[in-house]
Amino acid sequence: MGSMKSDISIATLGAWIRQYIVALRVLSLTLALGATNLGILAAVRAGLADPTTGDFWLLVGLVTVAGLAAQAGANLINDYFEGSFKYVDPSVTRIRFLGRDRTVFDVVVFLSGLAALGLAGLIGLYLVWRTDWIMCVIGLVGLVGSYAYTGEPFVYKTKGLGVVLSFILMGPLMSLGAWYPFAGTLSWYPVLVGLPIALLVPALMISNEMRDYRRDRRLTMGTLSTRIGRTASIRLYDVLVFGSFVLILAYVFGGVYPWPTLAVLLLFPMAVKARTCVVGLAPGSIPWTNRLHLGYLAILTLSLGLVTA
Repeated sequence: MGSMKSDISIATLGAWIRQYIVALRVLSLTLALGATNLGILAAVRAGLADPTTGDFWLLVGLVTVAGLAAQAGANLINDYFEGSFKYVDPSVTRIRFLGRDRTVFDVVVFLSGLAALGLAGLIGLYLVWRTDWIMCVIGLVGLVGSYAYTGEPFVYKTKGLGVVLSFILMGPLMSLGAWYPFAGTLSWYPVLVGLPIALLVPALMISNEMRDYRRDRRLTMGTLSTRIGRTASIRLYDVLVFGSFVLILAYVFGGVYPWPTLAVLLLFPMAVKARTCVVGLAPGSIPWTNRLHLGYLAILTLSLGLVTA
């Protein structure tokens, strides 16, 4: 009997870990890595950060962890409120939490999401201590935005604002937040440097909405895609994804990016595959768009990091 209980416990723990990884959406965390990496690299290329110092790498670690924690918190809280992934909870215990009957696993997801935002906030306080109140404003906007994506009572995703605000929060704002601890001044430069990859953030949100397009229309979810329709959503996706390739060309020939960045063009077939999935409302919409973002991140990080300005 004792052995059976032990086996059940081990199986339960394994199931929870697998389910938690799904809720966390580990692969999507490349969005935060992209925004923070480009903000840091912008500071290096502007001559405002010295990679040869230990303090530089301390800040790199803190900024990166803060960005990842902010997105992880948003992902987990999104899963709690939307119930967007399905799992089998081996326990039968349900508890009253935030006015609803939820499983223990639900509560763990929500509380760990808040803990992730709390970690990002604690790092933010240290960065504010090192800089000034502007860093505080950037951090607060980012934290509130991370929660409010699907967190009640805000839920701006269902007001058609998810795509737009995801671009602002996970693009220019996060890049600027990564730049500021090194530079100590506001600038459009990190926003400019991070713009091509930032366009893929709302593209990923659209791929998510298009995968669930039929369900969301049936449930009147109020996402941007259901508000503007399927055709307009696909056109917007095209502008974002293929516009990022156009920006790469403009940046290289304009001297913003070094020439090795043209390797991004090798990802064009991946972009076409992602678009095909989006048009077909297929499950592959999200993973293919995510892979495209990951490829962008790898190439931009290498080209900007290894080639001096």
